[in-house]
Amino acid sequence: MEYLASIGLILISTLILGVLSQRIGMPAVVGEILAGLLLGPAVLHLVNLNHMVSVGSEIGVIFLMFIAGLECDFDLVKKYLKPAFSVAICGVILPVLAFTLYGQILGQGIEKALFWGVIFSATSVSISVEVLQEFGKLKSVAGATILGAAVVDDVISIVLLSIFSSVFGTGSGSKNLLVLFTWQILFFVLIILVIKWIAPWLMCLADMLPANSAVSVVGISICLLMAYLAEAANLSTVLGAFFAGIAIARTPLRDQVIKSANQVGYSFFIPIFFAAIGMEMSFKGAFSSTWIIVIVMTVLALLTKWIGCGIGAKLTGLTWNEANVVGSGMVSRGEMALIVAQIGLASHLLAPELYSEIIMVIVLSTILSPIMLKFSIKSV
Repeated sequence: MEYLASIGLILISTLILGVLSQRIGMPAVVGEILAGLLLGPAVLHLVNLNHMVSVGSEIGVIFLMFIAGLECDFDLVKKYLKPAFSVAICGVILPVLAFTLYGQILGQGIEKALFWGVIFSATSVSISVEVLQEFGKLKSVAGATILGAAVVDDVISIVLLSIFSSVFGTGSGSKNLLVLFTWQILFFVLIILVIKWIAPWLMCLADMLPANSAVSVVGISICLLMAYLAEAANLSTVLGAFFAGIAIARTPLRDQVIKSANQVGYSFFIPIFFAAIGMEMSFKGAFSSTWIIVIVMTVLALLTKWIGCGIGAKLTGLTWNEANVVGSGMVSRGEMALIVAQIGLASHLLAPELYSEIIMVIVLSTILSPIMLKFSIKSV
């Protein structure tokens, strides 16, 4: 029963360090990763990444992306569709090109180098939203463009991850690619059916049941089943969970499911996911020659999103100041990049010896992004 103590330590330590992180103006996720780092083999060695923790971490990823889908505002995306697509696409192309080139320079090979680009093409704007609200810019043109582009960016990143994993991931080489892509096309057809008819019908049925928790149970079940079917089609589980959230978000019962998913996810599974990331980290060699790699990658992570998304915003008619705010607001990698990195490690698409360095770069970009955004807003 050792796993009970492990999970208990993880939950209380992520709570405490997450709150402390917020108190000093940093994202809670930084403290949660630090909790895993302290508890794991890198420092105190109190908790091992055992089977129960690994399973909890996998479910945490699914809940994280399910909640992201539930909270998507597609009306906002539709209103700012042109700038959102331009910002998202430019903000994906430049990091992919830059990190692929840098990975090749370091001798990572084309597959692993490309996957570096996939990792750093992802954006997480949860921190940016807080900064925009603080300065009253959330409903500005730049603020709305950032939110819309973030949704498009996440979809592009998830699809890139899924396709990349299915083609280059462990065990995919022996599969018939024609059969594989046929199953994946069928899965995307299923997504349309779930969004338009299946999810609304099931949620309506759940609402008529006498059990108080019926709506939440059915909503979470749709999420888990979609994640399973995505994996069965050799796609990422997060893709299924994300679109399950989108499907349920289009029903009148969205708020009820969001409340339950947040309670279950953020009180149990999601902290385990972030702590597990910290437990995977190692300081071996981190303070020798690899510190140069971390610095270079951090600079690339900041500049490629800032410049790429800024150019994308300017191309659609935004002013230079607005484009600067958009670029700065898209810099943070956060949860999405962490998810991509962890899936890449499990699929052997990411070199284990550089995993800790990749996580450090993601965390550093997440910490520096609100500082960049504050300066950009003040310059408007």
